[in-house]
Amino acid sequence: MSAACPLCGGGNSCAALLEENPRDCWCFHAAIPKELLARIPEEARGKSCVCENCVRAYQVEAAKM
Repeated sequence: MSAACPLCGGGNSCAALLEENPRDCWCFHAAIPKELLARIPEEARGKSCVCENCVRAYQVEAAKM
């Protein structure tokens, strides 16, 4: 797993990588749109998590549509 978001390259704050309980990670409690996940490049899928900032930015973008 990578600590970098596959969309923006920023840190993704992955609890598993921080050696914390993965179930305590922010992403376990967030709804991450499948349309956003589809933006992850094929070579990065399953290797790193999208960051919370990208999820929020997507939600703002989607709300404007």
